[in-house]
Amino acid sequence: MLTISGTGCALVDYLYADVRLDSEGFLRYRSRCGGDGGLEPGKLVFVEDLERFAGEPFETILMALGGGKEPDRANLGGPSIVSLIHAAQMLEGRQVRVGFFGARGNDAGASAIMGIVSRTPLDVSGYLVFEGHTPFTRVFSDPTYDHGHGERTFVNELGVADLFAPGHLPDSFFDAGIVAFGGTALVPRIHDGLDTLCRRARLGGSVVVVNTVYDFRSEAKRAAGGERAASVLAAGGAGAAPVLAGVRGGRWPLGAHGEAYPYIDVLVADREEALKLSGVQSIDAALEFFRSRGAGSAIITDGGRDIRFYSDGSLFAPVEKGALPVSAEVRRALESPTRPKGDTTGCGDNFVGGLLASIALQLEAGQKRGAFDIIDACSMAVVSGGFSCFYLGGTYLEEAPGEKRREIEALYGLYRQQLLAGG
Repeated sequence: MLTISGTGCALVDYLYADVRLDSEGFLRYRSRCGGDGGLEPGKLVFVEDLERFAGEPFETILMALGGGKEPDRANLGGPSIVSLIHAAQMLEGRQVRVGFFGARGNDAGASAIMGIVSRTPLDVSGYLVFEGHTPFTRVFSDPTYDHGHGERTFVNELGVADLFAPGHLPDSFFDAGIVAFGGTALVPRIHDGLDTLCRRARLGGSVVVVNTVYDFRSEAKRAAGGERAASVLAAGGAGAAPVLAGVRGGRWPLGAHGEAYPYIDVLVADREEALKLSGVQSIDAALEFFRSRGAGSAIITDGGRDIRFYSDGSLFAPVEKGALPVSAEVRRALESPTRPKGDTTGCGDNFVGGLLASIALQLEAGQKRGAFDIIDACSMAVVSGGFSCFYLGGTYLEEAPGEKRREIEALYGLYRQQLLAGG
């Protein structure tokens, strides 16, 4: 049996579906400069940093942002567990087991998560219970933002995710055809250990997939380093360059030493994350950075715009530079007044889940390294991410097994026709 093992971010998402990111309440807590603890569209901030920035308790901030209303929905979220659930739903009925390894508390949030997970085919035998509270994120979604493309902002509480460490991953985690690390910046000890973890998985023969999340912890350190350098320059000192060098040119690290890249087969990041990881100013330059650091392939998403990618031939067949559009059928459906609307929460996570499902199907079919089809993998990813716009939250709960897969497969067929037609 083929196994997909994944670890990283899993939490309760409290979703507010119609919050204007240009409202007076939001602008009151808007970041003044990156990493200062304020809110930013499309990015995440930790509760304690936002409280420090605002000088107010989170309950007061939440009242200003949400107008005192209850969240529209509480859902299971997180770049790791949501991706894995989608992959498990797409692969249900095949000889594939998808398992999540992570940390939950012993509170009502954990009970809510387990109630949701029980309605999916995901194996959570490695989802450990710790004393403390389960991680959560308040997600404020504005469907009007970016000319109707939509955007969200996130406020996160790490909870027991701060306790989960590489030593909690058993040997069986690495005994898998695919090992996936998702949103590990919200599980700090796992994130700092990515160098070693990716190396162990890759040298053990696994396909290693890493999908990122906005790394507010590293961004705060980077911003602090920049402020220190600026103060030295203002004082006329000569120490500014060493200070900036100490934050690795402003780049976010993957792993404590930033050396995970050579052991990553597929890296997935959105545009902002890719630029922060690479320390460059364009998607093309970011892709070249990832290639130079040894990542086998990288895929960069950009909201409703084309995805961009490359493959060096170590897993997927070689592609020097590629681009694929969003699904025209998804866009058409979202513009229809009769189609139910959701939000963009979970688009990126489900994108990765579709990617994992395609890689698993290609592995199951006996595909060899160097010959995997990146267009097929990205196509499944694109329609999986698009479909998540039709419901609230990242996790889709099926009424019957195969329900979601049939919807995705229909979109996939139309998308491949779109590509053949040159659209």
